[in-house]
Amino acid sequence: MRLSEAEINHFQQNGFLFVGPLLTEEELNVLRQRIDALASGEDPLSQKVGIRMERGMEDSKQESSRLDKVWQITGASRHDEVIARHARHPNILDVLEDLFGTPDIKLFGDQTLMKPANHGSPVSWHQDSGYWRTIRPAALISCWLALDDASEANGCVQYIPGSHKQGVLEHRREADGFQHVQGFDPSQAVPAAIPAGWCAFHHSCTIHGSGPNLSPHRRRGLVTSYMRADSEWVGPPETKKTYPLVRGKEYEGRV
Repeated sequence: MRLSEAEINHFQQNGFLFVGPLLTEEELNVLRQRIDALASGEDPLSQKVGIRMERGMEDSKQESSRLDKVWQITGASRHDEVIARHARHPNILDVLEDLFGTPDIKLFGDQTLMKPANHGSPVSWHQDSGYWRTIRPAALISCWLALDDASEANGCVQYIPGSHKQGVLEHRREADGFQHVQGFDPSQAVPAAIPAGWCAFHHSCTIHGSGPNLSPHRRRGLVTSYMRADSEWVGPPETKKTYPLVRGKEYEGRV
């Protein structure tokens, strides 16, 4: 899976790119089953991953399964073979190699955003590097895989074109507990309304956010985030993690 020069230029100019389909329906179904098993708590590995419930649903007495209340799963690739294998999918890595301009790539992390039906909450406008301040340069790339068709009605991601060229902007943590980027025009947003199996790739300085899920169905997106293997760790040494190499070679003294 290789990109055209026009596609690479689009990413460089806008900070995001929609590519697909990158996965088969069979591959999607395997991922959907694993994500649902982790979210529902049916799989023992669900005790090892990070689970965040939809705000206001943590102690809800409403009669619905845990699966219908989960908003986010983090760190699954460190424990689950299926998610780890997906993070190394050759079609995804081919695209990343073209966008990074190098075959030397490491996995930074993963998360799944579930967006429960009818009440899946929005995600604040932010830059990923507004959170990820321990990696330099601030030029990571995330692959947002649509496990379900993504639309504006069910809260698809929206991007501000060209915002990645401004570097890391000021963020403020507000009452919802999330970082909110300052000083941008949300009217310029482009929705990532993509079908299941497609991926939205975005630069870690691209401003993005998403609206609520107003549809009667869950909207699941599996995000795997990557960095060049020669990136530098600038956080406290004692907090540095081990980041798996997914393609290419290691660099001594780097991430």
